[in-house]
Amino acid sequence: MTEPAPESAVALVGMAGRFPGATDVEQLRRNLAAGIPGLRDLTDAELAAAGVDPDTPGHVRVGGPVAGGVETFDAAAFGLSAREAETLEPHHRLLLECSWEALERAGYRPTDPGLPVGLFAGCAFPDYLTRNLAGLAAEPGGKPLLSAGVERDSLTSLVSYKLGLRGPAITVQTYCSTSLVAVHLACQSLLTYECDLALAGGAALPLPQTAGHVAEEGSILSPDGRVRALDAAANGTVMGSGAAVVALKRLEDALADGDVVHAVILGSAVNNDGRDRAGYPAPGVAGQAAVVDTALAVAGVKPETVGYVECHAVGTPLGDSIELAALNRVFGPGRAAPCVLSSVKPSIGHLDRASGVTSLIRAALNLRDGVLPGTAGFRTPNPAMDDRFTVLPADVPWPADGSPRRAGVSSFGVGGTNAHVVLEQPPVREPRRSGGPFLLTFSAGDAGALDEVTSRLRAHLASHPDLDLGDVAFTLQVSRGHFALRRAVVVRDLPDALAALADPGRWIDGETRRRDPRFRLVAGSGADWAATASAAHRLLAGAEVPSPAATRAGAISALTAGLIRLGVRLDESAPDTLPVDGGSGEEWVLATLGRLWIAGCAVDWPALHRGEGRRVELPAYPFRRKRFWVDESQEPRPAAHVPSWRLDPQPLAGLEGRLRAAGPWLVFAAGEVGEALAARITLAGGEVTTVRPGSGFGFLDTGDFVVGPGDLPELLRSLVVVPRTVVHAFALGGSPGEIEAAAELWPGMVTLTSGAVGVLGPDLTTPSQAGLTALTARHVDVGEGAAADQVLAAVLHRETPLAVRGDQSWRPAHEPYSPTGQAEAVVHGGPDLPDLGGRRGVLLVRPDPAGRVLAARARVARLAGRGRWTTVVSTADPEPEVLAAVAAADHLTEVVLSGVPLVRPVQDGETVQRAASNRPRPALGTPFVEPEPGLEREVADRWADALGYDEIGADDNFFELGGRSAGAVRIAAYWNLPATAVVELPTVRLLAGRIAELRS
Repeated sequence: MTEPAPESAVALVGMAGRFPGATDVEQLRRNLAAGIPGLRDLTDAELAAAGVDPDTPGHVRVGGPVAGGVETFDAAAFGLSAREAETLEPHHRLLLECSWEALERAGYRPTDPGLPVGLFAGCAFPDYLTRNLAGLAAEPGGKPLLSAGVERDSLTSLVSYKLGLRGPAITVQTYCSTSLVAVHLACQSLLTYECDLALAGGAALPLPQTAGHVAEEGSILSPDGRVRALDAAANGTVMGSGAAVVALKRLEDALADGDVVHAVILGSAVNNDGRDRAGYPAPGVAGQAAVVDTALAVAGVKPETVGYVECHAVGTPLGDSIELAALNRVFGPGRAAPCVLSSVKPSIGHLDRASGVTSLIRAALNLRDGVLPGTAGFRTPNPAMDDRFTVLPADVPWPADGSPRRAGVSSFGVGGTNAHVVLEQPPVREPRRSGGPFLLTFSAGDAGALDEVTSRLRAHLASHPDLDLGDVAFTLQVSRGHFALRRAVVVRDLPDALAALADPGRWIDGETRRRDPRFRLVAGSGADWAATASAAHRLLAGAEVPSPAATRAGAISALTAGLIRLGVRLDESAPDTLPVDGGSGEEWVLATLGRLWIAGCAVDWPALHRGEGRRVELPAYPFRRKRFWVDESQEPRPAAHVPSWRLDPQPLAGLEGRLRAAGPWLVFAAGEVGEALAARITLAGGEVTTVRPGSGFGFLDTGDFVVGPGDLPELLRSLVVVPRTVVHAFALGGSPGEIEAAAELWPGMVTLTSGAVGVLGPDLTTPSQAGLTALTARHVDVGEGAAADQVLAAVLHRETPLAVRGDQSWRPAHEPYSPTGQAEAVVHGGPDLPDLGGRRGVLLVRPDPAGRVLAARARVARLAGRGRWTTVVSTADPEPEVLAAVAAADHLTEVVLSGVPLVRPVQDGETVQRAASNRPRPALGTPFVEPEPGLEREVADRWADALGYDEIGADDNFFELGGRSAGAVRIAAYWNLPATAVVELPTVRLLAGRIAELRS
């Protein structure tokens, strides 16, 4: 840029993406320069894995699968559980990663970046939903997973939640123009100050990735697998896969903040073709010409100053010709030199929703590097092109003529939404060389990733020797320190940096386990206090601070003032000391600052650089990807399931300790079994309050209670301690009592029934209680003669329902079943079962408590010879042929049709995680802070038990740890807090503070 940019100019400060044949933007740049295509022939193995017959008429075995695939993901980096990760839709995965990388490439923290960040993006149809997750909605907890990680509505809001972005989060859907429309919206959001940094992009990841395509007459797909954009021989396109995101800032702010600027957006526009076209999917000349003309007007530049246009051109004869006709209307004759037209699609295919932002990235790279790009495979111009335009077969240098380089980028969507952006080359950045020493700091989620960050940084410095190490240090300090596992390295210059980054002996490593601790400076030995004072003053003091005295007191004073200026908390009463010896020089000062940062001190890094820090582009974080993928079922999905029971005995080892840890207990006991359970808990040393049925409310001398109808709220108010485990066993005495009311007052309550389910058949002795099994999420059915220890072990197990028979527990499961055959039967749906004798009967019930009772009665009738009843559980009336097929399978007692939520079956070899087998705390952006003894420790232990982690820090966020709203409600109820308490106070420390306030 040779003249001041308008106030509306927007800087492109960061880029990230995954493309066919390229895992990042830099590799894409290299591939395009070297003529390495992303489109390629697919192998027989790839086609077979995709389930494609290559002999299908018209099949083209060319594709552009995204580099790196879509099956792997770094769940730990984003705080996702294994189940959340495997069900996370591929577009959501790559947008998360690309958004993170775009922020890092721009020199900002990828989590909680410190300024309002907006996100505007869209994606293609979620094939993963229909091909791999078709049954997820019917699984327990499946609908929330679909809502947060699969729905396109959640695309941007999930990323904003996981990265802590506080600007607008808007999902954009305009077909092929999606991502460039997102760029336009991001610019508008920046210019209206809704955010100070904006991310914009898109993703398109069709499944299967390696299927190729079938070219049909009249389709836009190429019959030979080649994309000839802007060429007279154009005959169709090839769809590629990819995702890309750019980071944008107002240019004025970007220059003031020392950001990297790759290109400048001078103006943009969006419109729609309306009805001025041949049909809904067809493009329109007038609309495309208008959007280009409007963008140029917004940018305040004339068409003749634009030297290159990155076209939408997908390689279809009609589409390319209409685009050229539109450009002819805007770019008038009489240019000194023809405008270069190009398209990236012959190299990587049409990336659909990601195509616009990918074209923007290519144009920005060409402006930055001074390249007029060629178009791969170009030979003969499209007949609609005249001499005001040209297409180059290969890249050529962009000759300097004293005016700024400018380019346009077009993207046109099916449905007529058009977008155009006008770009200009970035302003010249003056080189500089800062004086050392320098403190390099970075972090990672595990030791392997930390070493990979180190090696990537070293390789980058070796290949970019012109980088200023002061800028490198500043960028690392402000953008790469969010993990708890940290490393600091002090270096003098570039050769020393290359040596130090390869020498583990010079690494200062540690794990942050406290937040902003206090330290106390302690003067040690040594004589040369002048060197220490001088080092502290040069590196840490503000520009206005006079030089300190060359004495011990002067050195300590300079260090104290400098560290306080950088935000380090110093306290004469702090138990942690920081020894200072005379003769300690500048490298010692920086190493000490690095150790303080690793210890958890919040350092004001811009202040260290006295406001002169500049950002440079550095390698992004090496995600530790693992396979998280739900394989597509090759078998036809069953139309129904048959319920069954599997033996699942609960371990009794350490039962007494677990009973004590689960207290205080509240046991609703009616009859011998309930009393026996309460007595067993007492014998184990557990704290238990027993509630018995009676005619009215009463408090006994033993500390127990008697309740009558409507007394549960009074009981809740009368309890001295809040129970941790509630067991409702009134049904074991015959009368169930007010179970629904109790479940509302004590979420997570375990309901006990007696013979309400038939594990073995004759053990279904109380069909009237079958409806109780549907009233609470946790339920244990107790058979006659059940061992008390096994019952209590089942109560403690989180994954209920269970049934206890003798000294064994059983778990419900559902086996796939496809009804076949035809037979006649009596179909019944009423509340009273007729006696059918030896005839077949099909009982139709709904999946509700009344239906469960009726199904249980049908099973009892079957055992008694009063009809060969088969119960059909369905949300709607089945078709007659389905009922006839069920009647033919009269050996079955119950069939559950599709659409009814099932208890998720435990597959063979599937590990059922028990509370005793906790997971390590995940890698979070929040450093681990040890909870204080007492209430904080109690809250942390409760969270750890609920979420299944070994430990939880005082500042850890419940929802970042994978907690859900239902769990938050249960935790709040444990301390008798409002249901929203954990949402409003999502860390251990905040929640413990509220509990302490209420107790005081």
